[in-house]
Amino acid sequence: MNKIHLLFCFSVCAMLTSCTDNTSSIAAPENTSLPSVSLVQPIRADIQENMEINGQVVYLNKTTVSAPITGFVTFVNVKLGDQIKEGSLLYKLQTKESRALQNDTAAVGEQFGIVEVFSTTSGFVSSILVQDTGIYMAESNPLLTISKNQDLLIQVNTPFQYAKWLRPGASFMVHLPDGNSIASIYSHAVPTVDPISQTQQIYLRLKNYSPLPENLNVRVAIPTNKKQNVLQLPEEAILTNEVQSQFWVMRMNADSLAIRTPITKGIEMGKTVEIVTPELTLTENIILSGAYGLQDSTKVKVD
Repeated sequence: MNKIHLLFCFSVCAMLTSCTDNTSSIAAPENTSLPSVSLVQPIRADIQENMEINGQVVYLNKTTVSAPITGFVTFVNVKLGDQIKEGSLLYKLQTKESRALQNDTAAVGEQFGIVEVFSTTSGFVSSILVQDTGIYMAESNPLLTISKNQDLLIQVNTPFQYAKWLRPGASFMVHLPDGNSIASIYSHAVPTVDPISQTQQIYLRLKNYSPLPENLNVRVAIPTNKKQNVLQLPEEAILTNEVQSQFWVMRMNADSLAIRTPITKGIEMGKTVEIVTPELTLTENIILSGAYGLQDSTKVKVD
């Protein structure tokens, strides 16, 4: 009786274990997750290759305001950086004779010996030598310098071998330190070359701008190569090896397989790359993100 009871218990335990194993086997889901990717399609557009060189803001047309007489400065109506208009009152000067007789009101009028100095041009005060009253000035001594706003130029000291790209009628983008960019056109060149650096001074005129600080350093983008209607992809879609000797993209076929496709790059402009080979179609689906580390013919899913 005891043997039969033990055999029955053993059979029941075996059945329960078998059921538990089967249940675990059924409940364990198969890992079927696929890499997620986003796609992009090639485009055709113009593209150009740029070379950047240093430039500097300069004001070529400057006017120096000098003392018209010998005397004392009695009135100052200007300070450094002021925007002034032609005809603005800048200074008043008093002659030595007028200063000596200024207490004799019966003999000397209020304006006797007082000379007013006016601006002969419009612009901004780029340097000022006399800022206070009471200073004694000799005739023809400089008081301040006015730079004309409309004569702001970008000076580029260009290596002579690159000067061929800066020519009359050409347009260039000037990049400011604050991240803004301003279009410019060729203005003129100095017909001499520095004997040591072998650079030529070339000047560009900005098309639209607010007054900029003189001597501000800028970067000038010079187009060196331009192509029209070429095949392009975003830089993000281009993959490469560690030494950047090989480049490829991952094309996605109809079966959602990522196919590794070697490419030849051309011009790079910003975050856009010219694709020289192969001749991709404009309806081709290229993996934009999520392709890093994918093996050839990996099945993927699109986000």
